[in-house]
Amino acid sequence: MTIRAAQRPDADRLRAALVARRAGLRTTWEADDDLGAGLEDAVVVVPGGLVLPVEGSDQHYGFRAHDDHYYLSGTRAPGQVLVLDPEEGWTLFAFVASQEDRVWHGDSAPIEAQGEAYGVDSVRPIAELGTWLGERAGRPAALLGSHDVLEQPIGYDLHPGHLEGLAFDADLIGRLQGRLTAARRIKDDVELDLMRAAAVCSHAGHHAGMTLARAGMTERALQVEIDAGFQRAGAERPAYGTIAATGSNAAVLHAHPGARPLAEGDMVLVDAGAEFDGYDSDVTRTWPVSATFTASQRAIYDIVLDVQRTAIAGLAPGVEYRDLHMQAARGVAAGLVDFGLLRGDVEGLVERDAHALFLPHGLGHLIGLATHDVGGYAEGRERSERPGLKFLRIDLPMEAGHVVTIEPGIYFVPALLQDAELRHKHHDDVNWELADSMLAWGGIRIEDDVLVTESGSEVLTADIPKLPDEIEALRAV
Repeated sequence: MTIRAAQRPDADRLRAALVARRAGLRTTWEADDDLGAGLEDAVVVVPGGLVLPVEGSDQHYGFRAHDDHYYLSGTRAPGQVLVLDPEEGWTLFAFVASQEDRVWHGDSAPIEAQGEAYGVDSVRPIAELGTWLGERAGRPAALLGSHDVLEQPIGYDLHPGHLEGLAFDADLIGRLQGRLTAARRIKDDVELDLMRAAAVCSHAGHHAGMTLARAGMTERALQVEIDAGFQRAGAERPAYGTIAATGSNAAVLHAHPGARPLAEGDMVLVDAGAEFDGYDSDVTRTWPVSATFTASQRAIYDIVLDVQRTAIAGLAPGVEYRDLHMQAARGVAAGLVDFGLLRGDVEGLVERDAHALFLPHGLGHLIGLATHDVGGYAEGRERSERPGLKFLRIDLPMEAGHVVTIEPGIYFVPALLQDAELRHKHHDDVNWELADSMLAWGGIRIEDDVLVTESGSEVLTADIPKLPDEIEALRAV
């Protein structure tokens, strides 16, 4: 199988997209009756963040620019600030490397080149930010992006007095942030190109894992092969800590790969995605260590796969994601009744949250610049405390341009299945003898990244095998 290399969007398209994002956001802000007039005199400050040192060493954590800053500016260099003065437009205050910086870390991009690349109205050295802020003392101000500028102003060539003169307005900040979050939900064409590139890299990593894994290999060794596959295809890094869990470890939803070896007869759950130019992919595949599924493994796997495919087919503009989640809950319950693990009427089982013993998380989440992207709940909606809904990350109607994960699963979690109170509550709902016999299974999850289109949906990660016959063919290589 040939694995493609990921491709970056053309520079002109990227610049045009950035200009359109900033212009569209200003239009949205100004059209808001509660913001429009007040915004005319307001100053908006969007820092990108600073490098964070590792205490007790001379090392630093890997830097990642604040997503709001990157979304609007296009730059991911530390210590930079994007600002808006409605009369002057958008200005990027850019880091300029000193001689010492150039010796140890390399040069910064020229100021003129950054203005051309990102399409801002002007670019100035970060050293001039303090003067710019001082000239706007007393005006209403909104701080978006990273708030580390308040705790570490020196990192931006500021002193505390530069910020004290601005009249930061909590209500203004909240309203501007809300509109920015809503804008980020809808992915433009350049963002989708980057997410498709991340999916290409994720394909490479998952392909490496499925073909190279063998009994005796540790979870950690498998993780290394997967992450290397991402980077060989062009990714900068994994989008999040790769999960490679075998046996009962796969029942830990955010398991860390360790020294446990893969064993014949076990399943492996790999939740791993690549990051490409700041945009994430998030994919889960579950497959047997042996060359083929056992009959029971295949039966549970088919339940999860059917639930996932039904949910993907149901995605379309106007569809409530919560409804898809509840449909998935009923699908899991029905499948487990047929398997013999749950007992009773499907609607009653879901109403009592018996299915949540085996599906203890939501159907998925928004994805983009963050793996769990911003804006999952519509304004005014509150998270439920009900076991079958409390971990639902999306509660809003779908729109064209949303990218979501669809990731149902079935798990055998000791913390739930061995809980005395839950066993009493669901005494008649569960075949407890069968459930106890399956605790070593861990779990099965299948996850894809899906774009909501005008007419339905597009699976961005469709190239990554998930049909049982496809997986068995790869495992036999």
